[in-house]
Amino acid sequence: MEERGISYDIDGRVRRLLRRLRRSDRGVGLIELLAVIPMLAATLLATYALYNVAAKSQVRTDSRSQGLIQQQLGFERMSRELRQATAITPVSSQAIDVTTWVRPVNQDRSVKRRVRYECTTICQRWEGPENGGLTSGPVTLIGNVQNPDVFTLMPNSVNPTYVAFRVEASVKGASKPIVFDGGFALRNQLGE
Repeated sequence: MEERGISYDIDGRVRRLLRRLRRSDRGVGLIELLAVIPMLAATLLATYALYNVAAKSQVRTDSRSQGLIQQQLGFERMSRELRQATAITPVSSQAIDVTTWVRPVNQDRSVKRRVRYECTTICQRWEGPENGGLTSGPVTLIGNVQNPDVFTLMPNSVNPTYVAFRVEASVKGASKPIVFDGGFALRNQLGE
């Protein structure tokens, strides 16, 4: 019986507590409402400010990564075509003229073409028939070139056996330039 009395006592306490809570449930007062509204406004403004900063940062990051990807693709194309060179005519430390294998758009086979690269403030590419003039171009491959000397012929420019090329390009929003560094032995000229 005691157990039963205890359970009734607990049930009675819970019921009384619930009755008190229902009686005191008056709603939200004006002072409470006036205190909460500025806090809610401050929270919403802070959330919007964070979102705005994140959105602007994302736009800058997207722009920077697009620029980097375009420059990487340009350097890769230049590197691939220069490695396939069968004849080379050094023009200066900023320009090189080569006969190389190029795969034209919508064709299955590569053909020999004359290609010229000039890298002053931007790296541009011209193309033409193997023994003719340059008929198409310029096509910009790499923008914002920082270094004045891009092509280096080794051991000398009269009879080179190796061509090194280095492009330092700035990307908007980056503190340091991106460096593309490569080189190739003139195997195709040497008959190897």
